[in-house]
Amino acid sequence: MLSRCVSRGYSHQLFNSDQPLTSLKLLIDRYILPTLPAKVAELREICQQADLLISVASQFAAPIVAEMLQIPWISVVLTPATLPSASIAAQPMRMSLPAPLQRLSNRFSWFLGGIFLRQVVDKPVNQLRRMFHLPPRSNLMWTGNLSPRFTALALSPALMPRPDDWPEYVQETGFCFWDGSVDWQFPEKLKAFLYGRKPVVAVTAGTVAPGLRTLFVPYYQTSIESILACGARALLINAPAMDASPEQREDVLHVSFAPFSEVFPACAAVIHHGGIGTIAQCLRAGVPSLVVPGGMDQPFNAAQVVQRKAGLWIPRKRYTARRAEKALKALLSTPTYQEHARKIQAQIMQEDGVATICAAVEQVLRDFYGSPKD
Repeated sequence: MLSRCVSRGYSHQLFNSDQPLTSLKLLIDRYILPTLPAKVAELREICQQADLLISVASQFAAPIVAEMLQIPWISVVLTPATLPSASIAAQPMRMSLPAPLQRLSNRFSWFLGGIFLRQVVDKPVNQLRRMFHLPPRSNLMWTGNLSPRFTALALSPALMPRPDDWPEYVQETGFCFWDGSVDWQFPEKLKAFLYGRKPVVAVTAGTVAPGLRTLFVPYYQTSIESILACGARALLINAPAMDASPEQREDVLHVSFAPFSEVFPACAAVIHHGGIGTIAQCLRAGVPSLVVPGGMDQPFNAAQVVQRKAGLWIPRKRYTARRAEKALKALLSTPTYQEHARKIQAQIMQEDGVATICAAVEQVLRDFYGSPKD
């Protein structure tokens, strides 16, 4: 999805913007809307014999196809950044407000965002819906594109307790984890690095495509400098090619891939971009985070980590070695960050997001067809 935007020269705006609505509008205008008619046609063909359609919430083609074929659909939401609530700040705030003022501020922020997104999304999507003789929908970037039968928020309540003003059909299921590789073997060099004398801080920007890695060179270089200044070792995962100085080589290790579930538990902290999947892995490992968000949902996700006292955050544009070193020293020397991360970890280990969603799928099929479909 992002590679197409990159080919048109929008990569910097997408990954380094500190304005989520700006980067979201770019993605919608340059990728989602232009390809929507083709996606509807393709999905309609695929679903001709389907009994149920399961789709991520941002896939606007899914409800169109489900309504045309008259089959039930289930929405899956990976981050609550698009689920308005008076209990949730739409944007991270650097200062706390009294609870009544905070709720008022939250409502106002969601209201303004809704006005913007209705203009950007609702109008063009509803024009396409009219072509298929379907009624219009509103607030398509918020709840208007969600299935009223069941919407799974694949998130742990330990990270964000469910607000009471969300629709009843939105249910938190717990995280859904998968980061393995059938043929991956734990390299001895990586084991020795992780379990050496010095603490290890992992650095990742998530599953960044090879063509985009060079965008993150300053991020990785700043991270290395700050980690070494703290007396720790830097494990770089999926990083762009960079030459380490001779004095750095012993304490810096590059790996093109390593399952987060295998390496994060051995780390003292993780520096990452704020993707919800990476946050989930950090919390499951009980490891505090230094989040360095760019655009899209990343600032929102970072704010949830900070609110749960499981880490700190620095906006991408303000990410300097001095600020990173200060934040890392706090994470490595203040036990409460790890204590909060491990408290969340304990709850996550009791959850099974995949099993919860599977049970919901069976229930939707029973409710719609009267008996389970084989």
